[in-house]
Amino acid sequence: MVETSASPFAPSCPCAFALKTASHLAPAEPHRRRALGAHLRAFAALLFLLFASVAEAASTCDRPLLEPAAGSGIHAPWDGLVRSFVHDGVVDYGCLQAHEGQLDRYLALLAAIKPERLSRDAQLAVWINGYNAFTAKLILRRYPRIRSIKEIPRRWKLRDWTVGGRRYSLDEIENKVLRAKFHEPRIHFAINCASKSCPDLASAAYVAPRLDAQLDEAARRFLRHPGKGCRLAHERGLFGAREKLYLSPIFKWFRPDFEGNQTLMAFLGPYLPEAVRTEVAALGSDVAIDYLKYDWSLNGG
Repeated sequence: MVETSASPFAPSCPCAFALKTASHLAPAEPHRRRALGAHLRAFAALLFLLFASVAEAASTCDRPLLEPAAGSGIHAPWDGLVRSFVHDGVVDYGCLQAHEGQLDRYLALLAAIKPERLSRDAQLAVWINGYNAFTAKLILRRYPRIRSIKEIPRRWKLRDWTVGGRRYSLDEIENKVLRAKFHEPRIHFAINCASKSCPDLASAAYVAPRLDAQLDEAARRFLRHPGKGCRLAHERGLFGAREKLYLSPIFKWFRPDFEGNQTLMAFLGPYLPEAVRTEVAALGSDVAIDYLKYDWSLNGG
């Protein structure tokens, strides 16, 4: 190996240079460390106050938790929550979070129930209420730092929800249970996706003895809402004026569920507001159908 001459300015050992440099800077280091420590403590205190204020805002609730309605049965914990904290479809997630223990107790009941041993309507009530309670729990995992359910990755594919000892995703409950097994189109007005354009979350639990009437009311309530359910508009175009019926995209996404052995308009007829129903009937086939924009913003106040 050929040796090369070292630079006359280099120390004989790199360690010596490092030690010399460290000894030169040493007097200033304690001051710098104290200053840095003070800044870090101040930053940590600021973060603590920030997260504490967020947690306090999320868990603060000045509304009382109401008693569930008589006859709610296994759904009593959920009934009490939605009666207390859901008004005209607007959900008070802060109050739900403050009473999350009651929601968890309801989820535990769903995990233990055996739906296959129940009547058809009782099974439907379990799956509808379960879907809505699971969705609420999903939102509470991120509340209050969430503005839309679509911010949650794999939101409908997460197999986090237990009914009868078996785990399901929201997608499986909707499509493989409710739609595939029950063939009840009105479930689309009862299950709630935590979004403003979704049919309202009901302010009462669904129960078997009143299920048919509750589903009818859910359909009417949704179609009464001109911003997300249905709206009849008089519009002018190149070929003159024409009436156009704007419907929720739900009627496009799940159209086969509503048609079955009838047309979509025949299905809608009994649930449309009276004025809209009368005008649509007079127009017959001349009414054009279009779809409203879907707002995925959180349905919380």
